[in-house]
Amino acid sequence: MSHHAPNALRDASLVDFASQADAAQRTSVIIEARRLPVTPSPQALARHTAVGPSELLPPPVHARGAAASALSEYPACDMNDLEACLSSLGLADDARRNDLNGSFVVEVTPPQLRVLAQAPSVQAIHSNRHHRRSAG
Repeated sequence: MSHHAPNALRDASLVDFASQADAAQRTSVIIEARRLPVTPSPQALARHTAVGPSELLPPPVHARGAAASALSEYPACDMNDLEACLSSLGLADDARRNDLNGSFVVEVTPPQLRVLAQAPSVQAIHSNRHHRRSAG
């Protein structure tokens, strides 16, 4: 693994866990499928109260262009792409699928976590704080 943290790992404790060589250790994680950001509906925008002048202005042109190019580099995927990735690692049978928020909860080893952190179908990986780490 390189010395920089993969973008998908959102918790410092997961970065530390991924760097371990002990494949017997496991930790529970929440893996979010890559998806496009949701644009608020006009009704939701109408309910928001602008509290400052900067909120009334559109984003600068260069910021809009950068956001659009960043999205094109990482296209959205459906949950089946992520499930196929989990299946290739032998994790699909034990993963709990949550279609409501586009994620899976599963226990992984450090090598599996490193592979998932680099997978194109993964947007983010968080520690599952309701489940603790276990050894072998």
